[in-house]
Amino acid sequence: MKYSDLIEKVDEFEAEYWLAECMYFAAIEGLKEVRDDLKTLDDIKHVRRIIKPFLVQWGSMGRVVGRENLDWLGLGNALRKSENEFSILRKERFVHINLDNKGISDSIVKLYENIDSIPYIGGLTAIPKILHLCNPEIFVMWDDAIRDDYKKKSNLIRDSAKGYLEFLKLAQKEIIEALTKRRKETMRALDELEKEIRARYKNKTLARIVDQYNWIVAPR
Repeated sequence: MKYSDLIEKVDEFEAEYWLAECMYFAAIEGLKEVRDDLKTLDDIKHVRRIIKPFLVQWGSMGRVVGRENLDWLGLGNALRKSENEFSILRKERFVHINLDNKGISDSIVKLYENIDSIPYIGGLTAIPKILHLCNPEIFVMWDDAIRDDYKKKSNLIRDSAKGYLEFLKLAQKEIIEALTKRRKETMRALDELEKEIRARYKNKTLARIVDQYNWIVAPR
């Protein structure tokens, strides 16, 4: 990925979807108080009033997760019980995290699988959205179009927890490639370049920035 292409596509996304991003920021801010300890997640305040509307409205998933009698209590329990896995990833950043480290990769796979077991809520597109809200630094969202586009790049990317982990590895590789090319142009450290691009996009994480790029370039 070229840095110039990354900026061009993310700028395009920002210009077109600026209104929807207000809801994104509201959801990210709304879960800030529990992000350091998922055991404090509240089923009403956080799950039903933030995560569910985020999936239904911002994620345009009303047909799937907007139906009645879904197990939102089960989602809350799954997230609270996953605090140990979340804690392993909490201080990591997308540009530096070692996704080949067994402890890290096992945590990501288990987090995905914990939600995957919940009917309808644990769908292929919903799971990374939920995980992103709980840790926006590491979890990159995907949808059908993005997933299909990445499958063309790697046959390791599949509709599973381990397939999602491979997606994260490739997404990380691409964003680091872009920043490395920028580093060669500017002679600045990766951490400085991360701060620069985050500042450009209202302190969005690299995981969100690469998702915006993916949304624009994936064939739809």
